[in-house]
Amino acid sequence: CAPRTCRSAWEPGRLVPPILVPSGFVASGPRPCCPHWDRGGLGWASPRGLTHLLSPQARTTGSRNWRAARDTRRYRHHYPDLIERDGNGDMPNLSFYRNEIRFLPNGCFIEDILQNWREDYDVLEENHSYIQWLFPLREPGVNWHAKPLTLREVEAFKSCKEVRERFVQAYELMLGFYGIQLEDRSSGQVRRAQNYQKRFQNLNWHSHNNLRITRILKSLGELGLERYQAPLARFFLEETLVRQELPAVRQSALDYFVFTVRCPRQRRKLLRFAWEHFRPRRKFVWGPHDKLRRLRPPLPAGEGEGEGEGSSRDPLPGAGGLGDPYLQLTSCLPPPSHRPPIFVNWPSSSGAETFSE
Repeated sequence: CAPRTCRSAWEPGRLVPPILVPSGFVASGPRPCCPHWDRGGLGWASPRGLTHLLSPQARTTGSRNWRAARDTRRYRHHYPDLIERDGNGDMPNLSFYRNEIRFLPNGCFIEDILQNWREDYDVLEENHSYIQWLFPLREPGVNWHAKPLTLREVEAFKSCKEVRERFVQAYELMLGFYGIQLEDRSSGQVRRAQNYQKRFQNLNWHSHNNLRITRILKSLGELGLERYQAPLARFFLEETLVRQELPAVRQSALDYFVFTVRCPRQRRKLLRFAWEHFRPRRKFVWGPHDKLRRLRPPLPAGEGEGEGEGSSRDPLPGAGGLGDPYLQLTSCLPPPSHRPPIFVNWPSSSGAETFSE
């Protein structure tokens, strides 16, 4: 196949050398958002060229997960290629949350789930039909009975107090299934539940829950609880990178969970935190090291860094203030629904990396 040139830049007037990607590798349409679909290791091109790009070891030798980056970028930018069908005005997702219909196939009403499934972990693990109804998305899932969420439903969800309350309760139910507790409904802060050890064990044993968590994070962003995304993603980064728990979740946390966070500022904070705790740091491929280093939070007076990454006097570019070049870039752009996605290619020691807006 003839290579196709992909150009992008992170700021006006600055062009980054293009990456050559074989045109046959980029298919149209949505991709599955489960990391286990990407066993082949298709990732970003590295200095070793396309031979490394195709290598089965690419996933563990310094390459981004191409399908994960593409899937989460499409979600963050509100599915710019999606043509929504009217569906005769039906709103099945809303009807389910109003307790008017059962989920399909072979399902029950949402009130039955919220009241009777809260600690029925076997049912929550083994039933694969309810999750698409509890956390609907604008993209189709594996349950063809569950219909994609529509923009009309999104607005109706946000305007109905009863539906919003049930949605939060559904979130709390699934958090409990994963050994997590919602500590603050206002901020979305979460913490370990008392039974976290057994629930973490289940997470490590059943990796399909990584896909479920990705769906939950996306649905939070669609249905008015975007502020809940970053705390949950941060929780999994702490458990996997700092506490060395949940080894079966670590890759999904880095490839998917962080990049479902729609707020660019929060996402950069998560990437900075992940970069600080990832080892070996030189193999961190989820963001440009030079930019992440400059996003370091300010340190207390007289306190330095212990890894030779710089001193406390290194400048912090704004951290969300007027001096933040990232916010300068995004503040001059139209709303996400009226602009194409920004996709940034960064040359670095670990290959061409990306820092998506």
